[in-house]
Amino acid sequence: MKPIYLLIPLIIFICCKKNTLEKTSNSTSFINFPFLNSSVKIDSTLISSFNNPNLTTFYKNYSNETVWTSEDNRTVVLNEFKNATNEGLLPNDYNYDKLITLSTNYNNLDDIKLIEFDLLFTQSIQKYLSHIHKGKVSPKVVSGDWDLKEKKIDVNAVLFESIENNDLASKFESLKPQHPLYKNLKEALQLLNTFPKDSIPFITLKPKDKIALNKPNKTIKTIKQRLMYWHDMKQVDTLTTIYDAETQDAVKLFQSRHGLNPDGVIGKGTVLAMNYTRDQRIEQVIANLERWRWFANDFGKNYLLINIPDYTLLAIKDNDTMQKQRVVVGKETRQTPIIESKVSNINLNPNWTVPPTILKEDVYPDAIKDRSVFKKKGLIILNNKNKEVSPWDWKIEDAKKYKYVQNPGRNSALGLMKINFPNKYSVYLHDTNHRDYFSLTYRSLSSGCVRLEKPLEMAAYLINKPEKWDLKTIQDTTDINYYNKLQKQKEKKIAAKNAKLLAKNPLLVIPERVYPKPELKTIVVNISDDIYIHQLYWTAWLQKETLQFREDIYCLDSDLYSKLRN
Repeated sequence: MKPIYLLIPLIIFICCKKNTLEKTSNSTSFINFPFLNSSVKIDSTLISSFNNPNLTTFYKNYSNETVWTSEDNRTVVLNEFKNATNEGLLPNDYNYDKLITLSTNYNNLDDIKLIEFDLLFTQSIQKYLSHIHKGKVSPKVVSGDWDLKEKKIDVNAVLFESIENNDLASKFESLKPQHPLYKNLKEALQLLNTFPKDSIPFITLKPKDKIALNKPNKTIKTIKQRLMYWHDMKQVDTLTTIYDAETQDAVKLFQSRHGLNPDGVIGKGTVLAMNYTRDQRIEQVIANLERWRWFANDFGKNYLLINIPDYTLLAIKDNDTMQKQRVVVGKETRQTPIIESKVSNINLNPNWTVPPTILKEDVYPDAIKDRSVFKKKGLIILNNKNKEVSPWDWKIEDAKKYKYVQNPGRNSALGLMKINFPNKYSVYLHDTNHRDYFSLTYRSLSSGCVRLEKPLEMAAYLINKPEKWDLKTIQDTTDINYYNKLQKQKEKKIAAKNAKLLAKNPLLVIPERVYPKPELKTIVVNISDDIYIHQLYWTAWLQKETLQFREDIYCLDSDLYSKLRN
C-alpha cells in the first residue's frame, strides 16, 4: 500500500477534473471535497439588477466572483442568523431557512444555484450587520420624540476586514450594543422563554372593590395564581380566597419589581401590571432591545443616565454611580424626548421665559378670564423693548407680541437651578416649585423637561470645583434669605460707623440712605468637564436575576414591536 502523501497529487487531479466536469455537465458522479470549492464568475449585469450599491461594491472587491466558498465562514454566519432570536430579531428576516438548505447541499449546487446562494447570503449578512448595529427600525418612523445621533455602519468595510482576518464571529459581537443593560436584557429574554405558556385568566377588579388583609375575596385565587406564575410567591397545592400575610408579602415583591409603591394594596396599577401575559412581556423586552440598538455605543466615562419610565437619574463616572435621584418627567401629552447630548452650563437662579406651548394651553385661556392670573403665576409681561406691560393692558390679540418671564426664586417653575445641553426640543433639567411630586410613585407630570429631586447637589457635582462652588456656596447663592442677611449685616456696620461719627460730631448731618431690596441674580456657570447626558426610555431589564418592568407611560413598546414584526 502506498503512503498517503503519494496519493495527494492524484486526489488534487481528481478534484480539479471533477470541478471542470461539474461546471460543464453538472455531473455528480465524483466524490465531494468541500475544502476545495472554487469561486464562480458572476455576470455584473446580474449584480446591477438588484439596484443595491452595497452589493455591487462588495462583489467588485472580489472581481465579481462568488465569495462564500468557505464552509467555516458559512457556518459562523448561519449560526448567527439562527440565534437572531437572542437579539429579539427573526432568523428568516435574513433568509435562514432557504440559506441553510442551500448551504447544506453547497457542494452539489450548479453554477446558477451557487450564484443565487452567494448573492442572497451577502444581502442577508449586510442587512443583519446593519440591524444589530443600529436597529432594524429607524427611530424616525416610530412614535415619540427622538434626538439621537444617527448611527452609521459601512457593512462592506466590516465584511472585507472580517473575511481577511477570519474573525466573523467576534465582529458580530463587537457590533452589538456593549452596554451591560443590553446584555442584561438578552438574559431577561432567555429567562422569559423558560416560563410556560401563560393561561391564567385576567384579574377583574372593580374600582370599588377593596381587598382587605385576612378577609376573603373571590379574586384572590387568580391573584395568587399570577404571583406563583411569576415566582413572587411559593407554589402551593391548595388556593384559598383569603388575602393572607404571605400573599401580601408576595404582592409587595411584585409591586417592587414593577416600580410601584410596595404597600401591599391591590389597586389599579398593580392589577394592570399583573394582567400582562408572558408573551406581552417578551414583546416588551424585544422592543427594548431594539431601542438599545439606537442608543450610542459609548456613553462616555462621565455621564447622566435618565430612564424616563423609571423616573430615575444616575450620575455615572468611571463605571461608578456617583449620585442617584428621583425625577419628574413629561406627561403623556408633553412627553420628555429621548436625547443624547452634552452638558454645557448651569444656571443658578434662572429666570423662566414661558414657552409657546404652555402659553397657548395654560396661560392664555386663564388670562382671558382673569388678568390677575399673571400675578398669581409670578409672570411679568415684557414688550419687544423689554419694557414691562401691565396685565390690565394685556389683550389676547396682542399676546404673541410679548414675552412672559418669571423672575428667579424658589417659587419659580424652574426653581433654583437649571442644567442646559444642546437639543432640538429646547428642554433641560431643572429644580421645581412642586417638590411634593417626588413622593409620588407616578411622576409623569411635567411639561417635557426633567425635574430633579436634589438639584443643588447635582449642581455641585457637575461644576466639580469645590474650592469655589461647594454645596454650601451654591445653597447660599440661591437663597434670598442669605442676601437679606448680608444686607442687614451691611446696614448694621454702616449704622455703627455713623454712630461713631455722630458721637464725635453731634451736629453732623448724615443723609438717610435707601437700600435696594436684595434680588436673586442669574449666574451662569460653564461646565469644563465632558459630561454627557442620556435621556433614554427602557421599560424592562434584569436586576440580580429578577425581572423588572415599568409602566410604558408613553405607550411606545407595542407600536415598536408591531413595526419590528411587520
